[in-house]
Amino acid sequence: MIQERIKELQQRIKENPADNDAIEAYAIALSDIGENEEALKHFIFLKNKFPDNAQHYYNIGIILEKIKRFDDAILAYEKALKIEPNDTDIMFNLGLAYIKTEEFDEAEKLFLKVIERDIDDENAYFHLGEIYTRKKQFEESAKYLTKALELDTNDIIAKFYLAYSLHQLGETELAIKTYNEVLEQNPDYSWAYYNLASIYLDKGEDNIAIEYLEKTIQTNPADLKAITMLVKILSKHKKYAQAEKVLNEGMRILPEEADIYYLLSSIYKELKNTINRAKYLKLTITKKITFSGDIEDVENELKEIEKEQSKTTTQQTTKQTQRPTPRPTPRPTQRPNKK
Repeated sequence: MIQERIKELQQRIKENPADNDAIEAYAIALSDIGENEEALKHFIFLKNKFPDNAQHYYNIGIILEKIKRFDDAILAYEKALKIEPNDTDIMFNLGLAYIKTEEFDEAEKLFLKVIERDIDDENAYFHLGEIYTRKKQFEESAKYLTKALELDTNDIIAKFYLAYSLHQLGETELAIKTYNEVLEQNPDYSWAYYNLASIYLDKGEDNIAIEYLEKTIQTNPADLKAITMLVKILSKHKKYAQAEKVLNEGMRILPEEADIYYLLSSIYKELKNTINRAKYLKLTITKKITFSGDIEDVENELKEIEKEQSKTTTQQTTKQTQRPTPRPTPRPTQRPNKK
């Protein structure tokens, strides 16, 4: 259907190259099928032809965001807003671009302006909640997220952010309740399981934390943070076989993650299995680009093991090459003749 529309628009432009509406519609259709660079050329053509048209700058901003040129997108949106200073759509998209570049104060101003003009804009309340969460202003975050949920009770992401803010405010039981509401709505929301695990770990309820971490990994097997936390709790309780099993599965899913190999080496250190410990330290070093710690510490740890192994080997070799001192052959004691 979209391809037919594109062909129709191409024919219109061919017949009338000055058909600006067809050019704009063609650019939008190209963007819809992922041809963003080509779409951008047509929007820039229109912008150059009509430099005072805010819509063309706005469309350019959307395309630039799609191709992750966020700084350029901001410039395009700012130009559009200068032409149409009361356009809430432009304000909204510029605010989103500011969030992506972590210019939270600028984004905050824009979303507050959106709410001034439309007090029922649920998305604006949500993004204000998101901004205040990022700024660690959790009371403000909870306030705006609650308002977002009043306008849309099914906004699952708003619930998730609200649960996080409530936890940070010390409202632990309410946070747990809200995370569970998230999971009722979407049982595969892995981050909710992970955050619940963190809460129960803080409460010292390790067994419940383990259950939630296992559910986290079940829904997202590539969650390295969950794997790491689970292995550390299992190791703390000396459940090394379980920890080893988790890491072996993690190694299968994330074969290039050095942290998994290092955690395995730590398990074998506890088990006093020097051979496997050294093996996984070496693998950690070969994949050091993904290691979250100081790789020099790993190298030094491996050197100490190899030094100890070399010392042990030398001692064993020396012991084997030393010839035992011969014992004198005992002379038989002569028994007295019987009389």
